[in-house]
Amino acid sequence: MKNKRLKIVGSNSVRFDNAHHTGYHRALYDIVTAADKQKLHVTDEMLKEWKQCISLEEDISRETAASIYTQQLVEKDKERDTVLSFIFGTIDVNRHSAIKAMQDASKVLSLTLKPYRQIQKEGFTEETALVVGMLHDLDKYSAEVMQLGLNASIGQLSTLNTEYEKLLVQRRTSETASALPPSKVARPKTDEAWDAVADQIYASYLFAATDADRDFIAHLITDINKTSSDFKEIHNMTTAQRAAAKKKKGGKDGKKPSDPKKPDSGKKPDGGGGKKPDGGGGTPKPDREEDPGEDQM
Repeated sequence: MKNKRLKIVGSNSVRFDNAHHTGYHRALYDIVTAADKQKLHVTDEMLKEWKQCISLEEDISRETAASIYTQQLVEKDKERDTVLSFIFGTIDVNRHSAIKAMQDASKVLSLTLKPYRQIQKEGFTEETALVVGMLHDLDKYSAEVMQLGLNASIGQLSTLNTEYEKLLVQRRTSETASALPPSKVARPKTDEAWDAVADQIYASYLFAATDADRDFIAHLITDINKTSSDFKEIHNMTTAQRAAAKKKKGGKDGKKPSDPKKPDSGKKPDGGGGKKPDGGGGTPKPDREEDPGEDQM
């Protein structure tokens, strides 16, 4: 009895995110390489090319760690800016305190920190260095700091600045020396390599020399189709969950009206023009948000 003719069904993997796309091809590769390649008429060269494409996608995924560190740097800088604003705000408001000791402490610290005013608008790495200098200067005025109750805030600022520096080092370490292509270039090549393998498998099924060989390949095609169906289902579920989460948050982009604005980049490129901290800062440029901590030549 002849088998009902099968077809290799696609998964629409072009719509998968990078992780699912790589995982899908890795699963297919494992299924195919576990079979008798002579019956499939799939050459070693075809498998080698396919595997190289999959490995390249995996390398690209690992490289995205650098962008993750970049996001963490942006968030850490937001925290640091909040603490800086609180410190300066506390000093300013106490210039009009009814308590003379607090007025005096405010005047001393205001004068001491004048060079550091508006450092939140400086380049990320320049701000980091300026915070180190600011903390060093504040060490000389521990009595005034205590008078205004700023010990905890200054300790927090020191911690955040140190954490920022550590993240910066981690990001630089994670960056690979070789320039990898973007995933939008690598993924189509992986798909093409698989298409070539799939064509050979299907042709071998159609023109199998024996019924036993045809049954063997039919079983393989069934496994391939089941894998494609599983990954497609995972993709659809993930997409639906993300859409539901965005709808629940409200707004087209998932942002609530009360959410903080994205940094409009009150940061200037390191080494860029504009006034220094004692002048209140110049006009901020918006390009630093994408790559905090990048050193300028």
